[in-house]
Amino acid sequence: MSQKIEAIESLRGIGALMVLVDHLLCTFYPSMFFAGRKLHFGYEDAIRDSPVHLLYNGVFAVCLFFSLSGYVLSHKYFTTRDAETVRRSAYKRYFRLMVPVFAAVMISFLVGSFGLYHHMEIVAITGSLGWLDTLFQFPHGDIFGAIYSGLFGVFFSMDNRYNGALWTMNTELQGSFLIYGFLLFFGDRWERIFAYIVGFLLFKDGYMISFLAGMALCDLNTTLKYRVPEPICISITIVGLWIAAVPYDVNGLLSLIGLNIGAQYLNLILGSILVLGGVAFSPFLNKLLSNSFMVWMGKLSFSVYVVHMIIIGSYSCITFSLLNQMVSYNVAAMATITSSIILVYLFATYFYRWFDLGGQHLSKVLYETSYNQVSLVVKKTYTAILAWI
Repeated sequence: MSQKIEAIESLRGIGALMVLVDHLLCTFYPSMFFAGRKLHFGYEDAIRDSPVHLLYNGVFAVCLFFSLSGYVLSHKYFTTRDAETVRRSAYKRYFRLMVPVFAAVMISFLVGSFGLYHHMEIVAITGSLGWLDTLFQFPHGDIFGAIYSGLFGVFFSMDNRYNGALWTMNTELQGSFLIYGFLLFFGDRWERIFAYIVGFLLFKDGYMISFLAGMALCDLNTTLKYRVPEPICISITIVGLWIAAVPYDVNGLLSLIGLNIGAQYLNLILGSILVLGGVAFSPFLNKLLSNSFMVWMGKLSFSVYVVHMIIIGSYSCITFSLLNQMVSYNVAAMATITSSIILVYLFATYFYRWFDLGGQHLSKVLYETSYNQVSLVVKKTYTAILAWI
């Protein structure tokens, strides 16, 4: 893996940690997210309304995930200009995502069936209403429902009953095939410039903007023949972080040129795109993010993302409930948060070996054993349809 892609994947690792911290703080310090919730150390409101909240802004991390996917999924094509890489990736994509997602859903089903989710027991203590009390609302005895959810529901109907974090998988799958379709139709044709503009206007009200922007950045980065000055790259990154950290009506600014984008969290989407762009073009940031620890975090990012809610709903809530009877609230909460982060990464290490790599292996095997046959059927069907027409 090139240093540039290692740095991009390291951003995903940072994003996964942000989501983990986001959900832990939302569980034990809800006022850091929602006004009017119970205060536990008195400064939650001030932190929530300050730029510091970007450090645990899970929505920003999700926006970054989507733009990263646009970049990474198109990178091989733009470096090789081989359309076969696109078809191969498209064929494998669902299976690559499905195995770890299915495993996470089934683990959650088992945890719930054994009565190990204790999140409802601490809602009154933490004051995390409207979030913690909405999690894991699934029938504990319906194994067929869990199987269906893990195989299809998560991806096609945004079923996140078994794991609240999995709502992004529907968008991730749609965005992936948007990228593949774009590359197959427009490839390296110069008309793709207009296709980017049309795509932006068509999908300006949702997260698809992030996928398109990530792909466009990858296209630009592999097409440009000159190096962007380092100060400009770093400045773009800082501006992106600032836009995401300081609430601002981006649409108000865009209205000056007659453009209105209906996407929710537009400042976070724009900020994440600028951060990705700054890192992608910066040799210094590439090197900084390509150290072994950051690469390790990036490797575990998907596993961390799909398992952390299970641990929060079970271990974190049980541990906090026990500690809160012996020590003060804040000591119990901080000890729980710290140990939960360690446990998530420990569990994610094994989950990665068993299921994340398993998804990669399964998708590769299916491609090697069935791709040619499926392609032949598709070609024959397409030819028959043309002849019939």
